[in-house]
Amino acid sequence: MKNRFELSERTTKLVGLLRFIEKGREVAYAELSKQVGETITARNSVYARHILQRDHAAVFICLPTVGLRRLTDLEITERLPGFWLNGARSKLKRGGAEADIVDMHHLDTDQQVSFSVSSIQRELAMETLSKATRSKMEKVARGTSNDLPAFTAIEWAISLSPKKR
Repeated sequence: MKNRFELSERTTKLVGLLRFIEKGREVAYAELSKQVGETITARNSVYARHILQRDHAAVFICLPTVGLRRLTDLEITERLPGFWLNGARSKLKRGGAEADIVDMHHLDTDQQVSFSVSSIQRELAMETLSKATRSKMEKVARGTSNDLPAFTAIEWAISLSPKKR
């Protein structure tokens, strides 16, 4: 019986081929299919891309009908704000809209406490995603702000970001 955590032959071959691809290079699905010996698509390469990111620090994206592309460091940093920050903001807004409907009188004390803490966390998360807060954090990270007491953690938690041109 096959171990259920054992990688498929296709995934093992894909990881072996893609882990040495240089950053910024594209690899066509046709080329990958030829080397692996079976048809490679965006759908059946998902697990290999997860393994490459997790174990080999290689981020690949799918180019529809073309192939896979390994992102450069700059492409990864430019992709992140749109990739997860906007998604987080949307979820927080939807959660806030749902939270506004809750009638606190229908909750017992423990449920009210739990709901209140969750609401505070949501509000704090929304505040950290605001453009004004981001601008303040960037200024602190660059050392161009007098607002250091409010953001001392930034000095060690956030790398210096390049100035916008």
